[in-house]
Amino acid sequence: MTQITSTIDFDLEGKQVGTLRVPHSVTRSAYGVLPIPVAMVRNGMGPRVLLTAGNHGDEYEGQVVLTRLTQELQADEITGTVIVIPALNLPAVLAATRVSP
Repeated sequence: MTQITSTIDFDLEGKQVGTLRVPHSVTRSAYGVLPIPVAMVRNGMGPRVLLTAGNHGDEYEGQVVLTRLTQELQADEITGTVIVIPALNLPAVLAATRVSP
């Protein structure tokens, strides 16, 4: 079973930026990890929303918007939790291709 770990604590209040560490085996490294960027802003109980972009690496608009949102959004501006993953398919984003290379 593959286990994804996170450098942020989803139980904490406030704003955190880190990575999801996704196991990724390739020819050159059987024990590699993809560090997928993730941000979370949490302020009390309330709705939770997950925003993703970068499923296709050559579609930049969502990636830009979610990166800006991550930079600007503060915990005192919301009630609930916002989780942002601006580069869901990191290999495709880094290669600027539609699908993973």
